[in-house]
Amino acid sequence: MDSTDDVSEISSNRFTIFPRLPAELRAKIWQAAITPRVIRCRRTNDENLFTAPSKSVTLFEVNRESRNIAFLYGGFILLSTTPCYVYFSPKIDYLLFDVGWKSLAPPQYPLIHAATPPKVPKDFIASLEAIDPALKMLRNIMVHPNWNDQRMTPTVALARFPHLERVLVASDEKSIGLRSEVMFSTVHDIKMYYGITRERSPEVTTPRIAVGCLGWTGKDRWTMHHGRHDNRQLVAVFQDYAAMKEHQKLLQEEEKRFTEERFGPRTPSFMLKLRLAREAHSTEPKPITILPAIGSPSKPPTYEEATSANAPLEE
Repeated sequence: MDSTDDVSEISSNRFTIFPRLPAELRAKIWQAAITPRVIRCRRTNDENLFTAPSKSVTLFEVNRESRNIAFLYGGFILLSTTPCYVYFSPKIDYLLFDVGWKSLAPPQYPLIHAATPPKVPKDFIASLEAIDPALKMLRNIMVHPNWNDQRMTPTVALARFPHLERVLVASDEKSIGLRSEVMFSTVHDIKMYYGITRERSPEVTTPRIAVGCLGWTGKDRWTMHHGRHDNRQLVAVFQDYAAMKEHQKLLQEEEKRFTEERFGPRTPSFMLKLRLAREAHSTEPKPITILPAIGSPSKPPTYEEATSANAPLEE
């Protein structure tokens, strides 16, 4: 390709020489384009319902070569065909589900019900293996937090995933300030679960456990209504409170810039009303200014006269 072609490539923002690259280099580029997604699993009536972000695997829609590379390096498997096709990569993607929580203390049932304990639901991990044995090779999962203020352990035996590398507690990006304590309490619960499990089975390895922050990306980031589909993706991982608070600060700055760009330099009316309402309901005492009596500007009252509750007012 000569210099004229180089200029035309740059001016048009198109990379048309990609098909002429070596096959090994193209494969590396396709592989780098595979990004982790969050696939949600909701269990109802002993059945698993999977949902995935719409058109989230872009390599499936480029050409035959990109699709083959995605299946080769991503190891995608078909989870469901209804209401739409849901593909999942046990190597890269995150499976988000509710692990359920149980108390550390053994349940105490009334004597009359001692012979009939509560019904145990069908094993979740066995249901995944029934769909595809490759799901036993999960590397990344996300779980819903434990909202109980007591220390509990998950009902799903996470240690039965032998290749698990990361367990993230799902947290919404815009509520991390309110839920930070709950999130890290759940992190502690999962670490406690693995500690108890390792005492019984030392061969079990503890994965990386942290808080996973979910948020909207792209054009949906500042959209008020997102429709019926939850396309939030993993945008950050937090190991401690400090990292979460720093992300919250950055998010507030981003919201401020968005507000200024959307509404201009003037303060929006709803924000001004909110600020005035906060000032009106502020609990801080307001300073009291003692003014001199009207009608005698040449002779201000003494300190005793101004502060006396029974002092008569001058006409």
